[in-house]
Amino acid sequence: MSAQTTRCQGIRRYKVEQDWGDAEVTLDVDHRVLTIQLATQLNSFWTGAEERLEAADGDVVMAVVKMAAAEFLGWVLDVNQSLNVVGMQKEFDELEGWCGANGAIRLADFDGRPDLDSEVLRVTELEV
Repeated sequence: MSAQTTRCQGIRRYKVEQDWGDAEVTLDVDHRVLTIQLATQLNSFWTGAEERLEAADGDVVMAVVKMAAAEFLGWVLDVNQSLNVVGMQKEFDELEGWCGANGAIRLADFDGRPDLDSEVLRVTELEV
C-alpha cells in the first residue's frame, strides 16, 4: 500500500510553514472526504497543476493541502484583516474552485501574524 493510500483513512493534522518567516497554519484534513479523486479535481481546476504535483513529489493530496495552506497563510499575513480561525475558515469555504472540499480541510490553528503596531515600528530618515 502506498503512503498516499495509507494516509487516506481519516482525519490527520498537518502543520504547514513557509520557509521565509514565522507564519504557520495547522490544518485538519479529512482524508475520507479529500480523496485522491477530489484532490485531482481541485488541483486540476487551477493553472499550475503539474508544477504543484511535481513539488509534492507526485502526491496530489499533499499538493492540495499545500495549496489550501497557502490560502490560509495569506489571511494570516494580511494585517489589514483580523480574521480568527472561524473567519478564515468561512473565507476559505466560500472560495471559488474549492467546491466539494467543504469539511475536507479545516483550519485548526495559526501563528505568526505580523505585529504592525505603530509602537514597535522603527523610522529611519533617508537622504533625498
